[in-house]
This record gives sequence, structure tokens and C-alpha cells, in this order.
Amino acid sequence: MSSADKVPGLRAIKKVNIGDQVYDQMKAQIVSGAWPANEKIPSENQLMEIFGVSRTTVRQAIQKLVAIGYLETRRGEGSYVKSMELENYFRGMIPASCLKKEDLKEIFIFRTLFECGVAEMAAQYATEDQIKRLQNNFARMLQNTGKLDKYIDIDFEFHALLGECTQNVLVREIYKIIGEILKVTMGKITDSIGYDHGVKCHRLILEAIENHDPDQARKVMRYHVDKNTELYYSDLDKKEEQQ
Repeated sequence: MSSADKVPGLRAIKKVNIGDQVYDQMKAQIVSGAWPANEKIPSENQLMEIFGVSRTTVRQAIQKLVAIGYLETRRGEGSYVKSMELENYFRGMIPASCLKKEDLKEIFIFRTLFECGVAEMAAQYATEDQIKRLQNNFARMLQNTGKLDKYIDIDFEFHALLGECTQNVLVREIYKIIGEILKVTMGKITDSIGYDHGVKCHRLILEAIENHDPDQARKVMRYHVDKNTELYYSDLDKKEEQQ
């Protein structure tokens, strides 16, 4: 079959139209924070002038952004940016990078509830092959200390491997769903408090898994998440005081 032959259900991609370009640019302003939450966006007339498009095109873009929860229109006042809450991330509406300080607290609590149980089960059910993969992961973690982006990828991989060690399909899938949000959280923490605490706790968790000690695995994971929370917010408070 040549590339020119048609395949049922597929068709050539059309070029992005003007309306989509307006929508994409406005959405980018919201996601980036250039248009902050609860603030009024430029008027329709201003947007028409900025983009050089018709009122209909601008209104269609606004309506789409209202429909997905980015904007709200107030009669007689104009359109305002809606506050992005944590649940919007799980609806696929905002990237994890947009999460606020308050959202991080919710994520820390979730990690305490979820990952302590994961560590406990991982210690019970990890196979020798899975333990070797965790050992390899930890070795790469040590090699990449100081290289934030690479380190965070390895850090998340360690936690996802713990999920695999539970032998539970739902746990593995949950890590796939929350992967981005965990990486963002891990990045903020590590960038704030450094690498020492994370390396220490991953070493202790690995030892508990190697020894098939579920109580110790749960205990160390709880310490890991709780100490991360304490150190992160202590550092954050200091920075805010200095501003």
C-alpha cells in the first residue's frame, strides 16, 4: 500500500485555522499565568485589535475557554480567569506546573496515604528481578545527584517500580496517571531542600524491600514524605520572609 492510499478512519490533517490560533494563544496566557486567576482579560474589542480578527472569532475562543473551565463570563463585566484547582489537573484541564502552594499540601497528604501502603506491599511481594531493578535505579540516582531533571526522572521511576513490586495492576496504573504531578512535586522539593534527604530515604526504603520488611518500608516512606513536607515548607517560609 502506497502512502497515497486511503486508510479507513484516517484523513489528511488540516492546517490550524484562525479561530484555533486565537484560542491557543489565549489559553497559553492563562496556563502561563500571564493572565492571573480572578482577573479580567482584555475586552472583546481589545482582543479583536490585538489579533486582527472578527468579533465572532474572539467570542468563539472565549466560549471554548468558558466551556473547559478556564474563563467565566460575567454579564455586563466581561470575562475573568477562573481559579485553577487541583481537581482540574485530573480532568486534564491544566498542567501540573500550574499547581499552587495549597495544591502541594493536598499532594503531600495523598502521598502519605498512598505511598506508605505501596512501600509496605512492595516489601512483601517484590521479586528478585524487581529488587535488582530498584538497586540499579538507586545506583543511577547516586550518579545523577546534582542533575535535577535527570534525578527527578530517576526518583519517579523508583516510586513507580515500588508500585510494580506490589503486583497490583491498579497501583501501577495510578502511578501512570499521577506521574506528571509527582514529578513536578519532586522537582519543587529537591530544588528547594537539596538531594541528601531523598538519597538517604531511598537507600533505607531499598534496604527494607531487600529484607522484605513491610513494617520498616512503611515507616521509612512515612518519614520520607513527612520530612519532605516539613523541609519544603520551612524553606518556603524563609524565602517568603526574605521577600
